[in-house]
Amino acid sequence: RVRGGEIVRPIDVPGPLGEAERWYLELITAEQQRGKDRERNEGKLVRPKDASLEGPLGAAERKFSDAMNILRDEETERLKNIKRVLKENRPMEKNKNSFAGLTEAFIVGVFRAPQLLFRVIDRVNELMKSEKLNEEDQNILKKKK
Repeated sequence: RVRGGEIVRPIDVPGPLGEAERWYLELITAEQQRGKDRERNEGKLVRPKDASLEGPLGAAERKFSDAMNILRDEETERLKNIKRVLKENRPMEKNKNSFAGLTEAFIVGVFRAPQLLFRVIDRVNELMKSEKLNEEDQNILKKKK
């Protein structure tokens, strides 16, 4: 509207429309600057949080990234605590002669036995493929005995 010969914009009047216009102008200005940053950066994409002028998108991305970092750190700490509690409270460690301790020892043995067997087989194959020592090396070994 025209009042007294001047145009009144929403940003000039307090209220939700003024706030929306201000946010929109900040967004447009920041995105234009990000486009210029991309041109200066040999066409490589510049993330909103890394732009020279951080606008609403950059602030939102930074807040989200910070929140995710905090969440990751907390979950890592939680996982460490769970592992520690499970390690400390294993029946096999607390009382090996109890039913739970014997059961855990048996199950762990069943799962680890094939691994041990395959390691032994691999080592035997490695030894079967190895060559005999030459005389010089055999003499060195005899001297050490």
